[in-house]
Amino acid sequence: MQSHKTDYTLYDENSIIEVAVLSVLGDREEQQDNAGFQLKIDEGLIVVCDGMGGHDGGQTASTLATEWFLNSYLQEYPCDDPRSWLVDAANDADRRIAELHTSSGKLMKAGSTVVAVYIKADKLFWLSVGDSRIYILRKGELVRATADHNYSVLLNHQLGSGEIDDATYHERISKGEALVSFLGVNGIPYIDSNDVPFGLQSGDRILLTTDGLYKLIPDDGIKNVLVNFENIEDALAALEMKAKKQGKSLIRDNMTVSLIKVK
Repeated sequence: MQSHKTDYTLYDENSIIEVAVLSVLGDREEQQDNAGFQLKIDEGLIVVCDGMGGHDGGQTASTLATEWFLNSYLQEYPCDDPRSWLVDAANDADRRIAELHTSSGKLMKAGSTVVAVYIKADKLFWLSVGDSRIYILRKGELVRATADHNYSVLLNHQLGSGEIDDATYHERISKGEALVSFLGVNGIPYIDSNDVPFGLQSGDRILLTTDGLYKLIPDDGIKNVLVNFENIEDALAALEMKAKKQGKSLIRDNMTVSLIKVK
């Protein structure tokens, strides 16, 4: 299931999980986020992407990435090696986005982040490229499973390893939010996935989100909402209300969030 509207909600469930998606345009002129999911009887794939690039580039890239993951899942089902399949899907989407051209024949130079989770029975596999995030809530504790692939992470590594000094770090950190890995570069520099499946428990909730949420609401605020709203659709609505309030004095970015509840 996937939507191409600027603002939308999606919901479905199967024997093991419930899935809800909420996407809002914010104050942007174009919706460059995209999300979708495919559910089978006892498994499913959920994908959230955040596109970048002018002249419809971001929208085209995020839509292509989402559709590629969802369609690849249907072709691969049943999947014997989920981690390898997720990585292959990311690399294929990366190449296809890098090859996008405008109507005038020029390279589009578009890109997209992606976070994806594949759940089968009580096992979770996840993949991340870029700075969209995956969180897992269990018994009131919220843990971020992913690392942001941005310049600040690279600078922190360089500082810690002695490759740069403090002065150089402070000189460059103003560009810290710039992405250093995303789909569309025709060779993904950084890609994260779990080698060992994460064991799920009844009541666990998994949150996939673009940066339009966490740049407005800190992790503690996200946790409080998830803890206080058992119904996943109500939880997403509460997150949107909180983000809207926090973003009153700002130009709000697109925000797309998917929340999964394990039965």
